[in-house]
Amino acid sequence: MIVAICVLMVVALLSAAVVARTLAGLRGSRQGQDFSAALANADAGVSDALFRMDQSTNAAVATFCVGSSPGCTLQTVPGAPGVQYVATRVDDVTYRVQSKGLVNGQPHAVQATVTSAYEYPFAIFAKTTLAFNGNSGDYNASMCAGPVETVNSAGAVVCSPSGDVATNGQVSCQGSDSPAHQQGFYQGGGTSCQNGKLLPGSYNPQNPTLTCPAPVNIPTTPCLPSVHNPCPAVNGVLPGILAPGAYYCSQIDLGGGSNPTLAFPAGFTVGAGTQNDGQVAMYVIPTDNTNITVSTADTCGWDNGSSSCTSGINYNGDPTKLAVYLKGGSVDSGNGISHSGNYTGIMWAPNAAEVNPSCNATWRGTLVVNVFTCNGGPHLDVKYDTRMRSLKQGGWTVSNYTEIPSNQVVLP
Repeated sequence: MIVAICVLMVVALLSAAVVARTLAGLRGSRQGQDFSAALANADAGVSDALFRMDQSTNAAVATFCVGSSPGCTLQTVPGAPGVQYVATRVDDVTYRVQSKGLVNGQPHAVQATVTSAYEYPFAIFAKTTLAFNGNSGDYNASMCAGPVETVNSAGAVVCSPSGDVATNGQVSCQGSDSPAHQQGFYQGGGTSCQNGKLLPGSYNPQNPTLTCPAPVNIPTTPCLPSVHNPCPAVNGVLPGILAPGAYYCSQIDLGGGSNPTLAFPAGFTVGAGTQNDGQVAMYVIPTDNTNITVSTADTCGWDNGSSSCTSGINYNGDPTKLAVYLKGGSVDSGNGISHSGNYTGIMWAPNAAEVNPSCNATWRGTLVVNVFTCNGGPHLDVKYDTRMRSLKQGGWTVSNYTEIPSNQVVLP
């Protein structure tokens, strides 16, 4: 009897141990499942932050959060209860997102760097050659002024963001040491100038395309919208004022021949209107191998004794409201002071070269070409307008993603 009782007690104790171990295993398994589910919720917080930044269009948003804090926009992420996150603004194109998910009391947190990029980060970008020959002058770092400088919307010189030039090839300086704040070059390029810098990543602009969307590229490739206006030029010359919209000109619209020209008249103005976000966008794309020249010559309006232009294309206007997208071809900015051009806007011609590479033209906004050459003269005048930083490449990219202790996610 005693032996039987002992056996029963042993069996009971073993059964209890098995039950306890099984329950512990189930509890551990459930906690592991909850921990994994909390990670998925934390990722949902990062996705929600990306969505909110995308909705801000081109305007930089301030630091924001979602969670149980009076300073947060919402209490929870829609469809993901228990998620809270904070997106901390580092600059206009960089945020640090810290997100935490909570499932059945199990927290799991992540941190990620979220970045976008400026569509036009440089005053001048030349794909293969950027040459400053002769006395173009040097950038004065103490005054933030020089041949290539940054101005605000009122035209006043400012120090930030810096008006830099860059290339995928070579930047050469002969006669002046550093016309811009920085002479940048990407991997494989180089410079003989002072203040040269090897830039990270890549920037390889491509010709505009006739259909959208264009192949994915850095930077984004311009493409002709399906709804657009016919070429408004008459005998190759644009009207003095043009309403906002997308316009398409081919070699046929410009009279054909071996080298047709699309010319801006002096005093060209962007008209009023809300179409195309108020921008005049000229897509100059031949349907064959014709070399089309876009001319800004004879638009500067120099006065006798004056050291700057008194008129021009989109003069004193917003450079983001005028854009030319040229496939191949050439850009004619005028030869000498009397025939120089003054252009305020975006000139996108990544496979074009200047046909009159003097230093007398005035550019305000951004210039993208294949070859840029400044020959002689102290009159080089390139102004990178702060409004160019309102234009960013589409979408946001997540990098430096890592899991972090959940106590690091602190709502403001």
